[in-house]
Amino acid sequence: MATDQAVHHDQNRARHALARLASGGVAGLAVLATAIALTAPSASASPASPTKASTAKASSQAPTADDWSAYLDGPQHASYSASQTYITPLNASSLTAQWKFTTPGYTFQASPTVADGAVFIGSENGWFYKLSIHTGKVLDKVFLGYQPKLTCPANGITSTATVAVNPANKVLTVYVAGADGYLYALRASNLHTEWRSVIGIPSKKVSNYYDWSSPTVSHSRVYVGIASSCDHPLVRGGLIAFEESTGKKLGEYFTVPAGADNAGGSVWSSIGVAPDGDVYATTGNGPADAPRLQNSESILKLSPVRLRLLGSFKVPQRQVTTDGDFGGSPVFFGSYVGACNKNGIFYTLSQATMKLAWWKRIANASGGTGECIATPAYNGTDLFFGGGKIVIDGTQYPGSVQERSPSTGAVQWTTPVGGNVIGSPTLDGGGVLAVGAYGGTAPGIYLINAATSDVIEELQAGSTFGQSVFAREWLFTANGNGVTAWGLPTS
Repeated sequence: MATDQAVHHDQNRARHALARLASGGVAGLAVLATAIALTAPSASASPASPTKASTAKASSQAPTADDWSAYLDGPQHASYSASQTYITPLNASSLTAQWKFTTPGYTFQASPTVADGAVFIGSENGWFYKLSIHTGKVLDKVFLGYQPKLTCPANGITSTATVAVNPANKVLTVYVAGADGYLYALRASNLHTEWRSVIGIPSKKVSNYYDWSSPTVSHSRVYVGIASSCDHPLVRGGLIAFEESTGKKLGEYFTVPAGADNAGGSVWSSIGVAPDGDVYATTGNGPADAPRLQNSESILKLSPVRLRLLGSFKVPQRQVTTDGDFGGSPVFFGSYVGACNKNGIFYTLSQATMKLAWWKRIANASGGTGECIATPAYNGTDLFFGGGKIVIDGTQYPGSVQERSPSTGAVQWTTPVGGNVIGSPTLDGGGVLAVGAYGGTAPGIYLINAATSDVIEELQAGSTFGQSVFAREWLFTANGNGVTAWGLPTS
């Protein structure tokens, strides 16, 4: 079968990138429980705060283009912040940490959400935090559950929050899934609960239900996936549509038939909503003896409210691999929708017909640090991918970042990084990609020139699961080192 293994690569660029990788190390967890204000270099003072945003209590001000109010920056999952032009390839190497917030002994797998003058994020300790955008100080926090190690590893909060104005009371609201099986609507001003609704309540004996999916808010509805914690055991996967203002369940779709023997088809990823309002979801594997059971290992198109199945695409049998989930969320570009599977392949479909337009191999198949989980960034012109283990010009690397044509998938450039890119790439309007690498030889957060593929800098070492975000002229990151705000020195 035709693949895209022979990706374009400049040998000098590879040596330049690898020289940077060699200097990286794995950072341990930080040891401070509160935000740390970091001293700026003496040569030039660092800005005291990012560009101003309202912090009024019970705000009704909707997030703006200068914020980053949802996972992958919104329902269409473009991960592109066009308004953020302050950080560029020319100055990105001058970024310095303005503050850091840590939860000792616990990492961050969720991504930062920036809105209303604050950073909202959940920790693996089960607490959900509202941090000052200016200092990292804890403004409020609420406990949303913790799943201890049973038949799967322990988990706190992985879901990334969405911040939006509740259409009923016109109050700015935070929507996030807890580790206790509930979807929460929290008042942004003080994190008080407006409503909560059941996604799937976990057992106290085995690790069954766990919400990896980040809620998607669109057209006065909230969508979230139903998933198992780690396949031991599998649960009956699916997705739910809730009314944004009340939490009332509007629709539910299951990807596999009822019955314990048919469990699987988890929706680990986040739901996408096309400009016309149709809903798209990607699904995981079915049971071991039937990995493609019903709508497992598929990309689904559903109606907006009742979640009636409108179309689907299933991974071809010849490309099925062990643990062949669609871990990547769907992304929309032009008339297409696409998603990455753990078999290492990105599939592009026509939104209208759900027929395959093209597919390309982004990484090796699942296992170790292979696979493809990250959702590509899209700037209206090109797609920017991150993936795991891959062979480039005969040499194997633990991960890569790639620019490709949205119409054909043709590769424009590929550059290696020191780990599997699990955290989806983020692109700002200044032309800088922020990419998180997990595992491998030099995991961390990389800054890459989107025009040339040059690695500008490994900003921070340490395995990174979540997405970094550009907002208010700063860059916000989260990993085992904590939540960090990065800014440029003032002139």
